[in-house]
Amino acid sequence: MIMGKQSETIILIPSLEPDERLLTYVQQLQEYGLMDIVIVDDGSGEKYQPIFEELQENGCVLLRHTENRGKGEALKTGFQYIEQHYPEVSSVVTADSDGQHAAEDVYRLAEEARLHPDALVLGVRNFSEGGIPPKSLLGNRITSIFFAMLYGKRLSDTQTGLRAFGSRLLGFMQGVRGSRFEYELQMLISCIQSSIPIHTLPIQVIYENGNAGTHFKAIRDSARVMNVLFSNFLRFISSSVASAVVDLGIAWFLIDFLRPFLGQQDYLRILLATVIARIVSIMVNYLLNKNFVFKKENSPGTLWRYLALCALVILLSSTGVYLIHTYLFLDEKIAKFVCDALLFLLSFQMQRRWVFAARRQR
Repeated sequence: MIMGKQSETIILIPSLEPDERLLTYVQQLQEYGLMDIVIVDDGSGEKYQPIFEELQENGCVLLRHTENRGKGEALKTGFQYIEQHYPEVSSVVTADSDGQHAAEDVYRLAEEARLHPDALVLGVRNFSEGGIPPKSLLGNRITSIFFAMLYGKRLSDTQTGLRAFGSRLLGFMQGVRGSRFEYELQMLISCIQSSIPIHTLPIQVIYENGNAGTHFKAIRDSARVMNVLFSNFLRFISSSVASAVVDLGIAWFLIDFLRPFLGQQDYLRILLATVIARIVSIMVNYLLNKNFVFKKENSPGTLWRYLALCALVILLSSTGVYLIHTYLFLDEKIAKFVCDALLFLLSFQMQRRWVFAARRQR
């Protein structure tokens, strides 16, 4: 391993069981003046060491995992090394080792990252072009649709490995959860949750031999990606169900418990039971969302924003039901179901983007 030197741009390439294409690729990068390249051997084994040794001879920094730990861990190993050994780095570009990213596009992305040092820049492929393996096309389309629905950011290519960012984000990227392919999706989610801008730059679409060189395991890695994609929303649903159970349980209990104290004042008894149960369930929902769903334990002002959102949702629900029933002649119960379903999605977005939004320290 050689010591890194001061540089403006570092290229980081995680690699598992590479072939001769990686040697050619590194030479192409160097022809564009991208001389500082860090390669992470993610447990490839002895058979592949001659390729890595030749990369070292060509001036690359080589980091090794003794066993395969996943692409996310390989990237984090590289980020940590770069942070420690390149104090003057201005931007870091991550690229795949399977020939999917043209050297020209890596150079363009590095230039774009210099213009946006506090942002994540993605090299996005145009999936409307031909020659793309069906599983890659379908996976990206599905992920992009749900990503836009859940996180409010439309990205045509959520799985691109060609990414760039400024040196000030190195620490942040090391803290992103995930060890394998799901790490790249979690990176996007974490940036959105922390108000880090995401910019995109169109790049060429290159698939050699139907993407036969990929190490992406369709079932296992897809399950990891889907878990990352939906985990927040599923926790939000769980929190809402738990709060509804608390609301109903307390209301039922108080309806009977208050009977001896209020005698024949049935309306007052039901009103008190409903109000008390709703106050308790709102607080339970707030605490669950704050500490379990969005995990913002030390965010000041979240309670008041949450209560304001609750008031807004109540107003929108009642107004929406009235308007739908009056002008669309839809049954009130059906209108209530439709309104509350839409408002449930709105509430998730508002809580993620406003109530519990991260205020990143710069």
